[in-house]
Amino acid sequence: MKLLGIGDNVLDDYRWRQELYPGGNSVNVPVLARRYDGSTAAYIGVLADDGAGLHFASALREEGVDISRVRVMHGISARNYIELDEAGDRHFVGNNGRETAQYQALLCLTPGDYAMMEQYDLAHTSIHSWLDAYHPAISRRVPLSLDFSGEYDRVNIAQLCPLLRFAFFSGGAASEEEVRALARTALDAGARTVVVTMGVRGSYLLEQGREHRQECVRADVVDALGAGDAFIAAFLAEYHAGGGDLADAAQKASVFAAQCCGHYGAFGHAMPHPDRCAGEQADLCFII
Repeated sequence: MKLLGIGDNVLDDYRWRQELYPGGNSVNVPVLARRYDGSTAAYIGVLADDGAGLHFASALREEGVDISRVRVMHGISARNYIELDEAGDRHFVGNNGRETAQYQALLCLTPGDYAMMEQYDLAHTSIHSWLDAYHPAISRRVPLSLDFSGEYDRVNIAQLCPLLRFAFFSGGAASEEEVRALARTALDAGARTVVVTMGVRGSYLLEQGREHRQECVRADVVDALGAGDAFIAAFLAEYHAGGGDLADAAQKASVFAAQCCGHYGAFGHAMPHPDRCAGEQADLCFII
């Protein structure tokens, strides 16, 4: 599969470990798809030129991701501040929001970006990427996958789902009935394949004429951050390779998501937190 991620990136700031980990749904999905089965992966987005941003770019190169269309802007890398509970579940406790290069230089797609899209089987983005105005143009060039996360309502479902080949939602706090109703709403709005993940309860998948209820796979959890993105990545890769086998793709994606709970960060590549560095030693933390 040839998978292109477009949009958000962020460094997950594990303050109790004093480490930063590259992440963001639009980055994680192509990286993890490549890890899963060697899929061709690329990413279009904005990175900062600080030490953390340089580390991020280096990690993507090491993972074999094409970043030739990444913009590098002067500024501060975006961070989410993360805490984990005893079960390994992540909790976001803040971010550096408007101080970041990603916020101050929003991604604007160009003819070169659109030309790249046409070389890929699928583009994936997220509701956090601020690309709503570009979704119609993207979907005219390449099938589009979107992660709504847990931030959705009937208005943006109605607006976006007609453009989507795949629609992903997080429904961990929803009842089984609410999950099924959400999936039906998205399908009726135009998405061709709808997936609602529910954490430890597994996932629910719906297409016209078929549905599948997938149980989660037991995991030895170190860190559950990125497990949902791992599910998406493996599902897309398996669905593509298997010719649209919904149940098989969901089962294999659950196995991969469980495996990804065994390490910190969405795909590793920790760097020391800048607060650990001082004076002349600071540069040592940003060697790439």
